[in-house]
Amino acid sequence: MVLEPRAYSEKRNFIRMKIDTPVELRHGGETLMAQCRDLSGSGLLLNCTKALPLNVDVEVHIAQEGDNRQPFNATAKVVRVDATDGGFIIGLALTEIRD
Repeated sequence: MVLEPRAYSEKRNFIRMKIDTPVELRHGGETLMAQCRDLSGSGLLLNCTKALPLNVDVEVHIAQEGDNRQPFNATAKVVRVDATDGGFIIGLALTEIRD
């Protein structure tokens, strides 16, 4: 398999996969719904209508459909929060992936 050369900004340990799927976040007794923009082996980038505080841990759940697919459950730390028109872009660093 041959990989295309990547720009310097994409020379990471994990390649980001563009996805568009709902994500459930749990923090401080509250459940929020967000939309995942991309996913890698080290984190996620989400669109959300509510900001989360930096450096807090959140529970992440991505449901999977199909007989042979398992849901994705993890703990992640909020490492980026940027305001956009009508919402926020939230960057999460994965700290634990669970069964």
